[in-house]
Amino acid sequence: MLESFLFFFFLFAGLLYILLRLRNRRRSSRPAVIDGSNLLYWRDNSLSLDPVREAVQLLKAAGYRPYVIFDANAGYLVENRYLNGWNFAKRLGLSVSQTLVAPRGQPADPLILAFARDSGGIVISRDRFRDWAEAFPAETAPGRVVSGGYRGGRFQLNLERLSKT
Repeated sequence: MLESFLFFFFLFAGLLYILLRLRNRRRSSRPAVIDGSNLLYWRDNSLSLDPVREAVQLLKAAGYRPYVIFDANAGYLVENRYLNGWNFAKRLGLSVSQTLVAPRGQPADPLILAFARDSGGIVISRDRFRDWAEAFPAETAPGRVVSGGYRGGRFQLNLERLSKT
C-alpha cells in the first residue's frame, strides 16, 4: 500500500515538474532565427564563427530562443569540410534542434524566412531578403529583420529597433 502511494506520488510530482518546465520555456522565450552564413562575416568582413556564437549568447541573455540556419557550404568555409546541423550545434553550444544546414543547392534564405513566419520569430541578418520580399512580406518588413555588428570592439544587435508585436 505504501509502495503504491509512493510510486504514484513520485510519478505525479515528476509529471508536474515536466509540465511546469515546458510551460515556462514556451512562455519565456521568443524565437530568433539567425542567418548563420551572413553572420560569419560580421567581424571586420572576415570569416569567423565568433559573431554567430556572440549572437547566440546575446539573444539568450535578452530572453530569445536562438535558432541558426546555415547555407550548405558554411562548413567548407569554416573548417574546409561539410558540417551538418549537429556539428554546428556542438560548436555553438545549442541543441541539434536549434541548428539547420540547408540542403545542397537550396538557399537558406527561404528556410530562414519560413521558420520566422511559422514560429513568429525575428530574423538576425544584414541581408534585406529583397529576392524573397514578395513571398515573405511580413518577415522582410522593417522591424522584423534585426541587424547588428561590432561597435568599439563589442558585438551588438539592434534589438531596440524591433516593432512591438
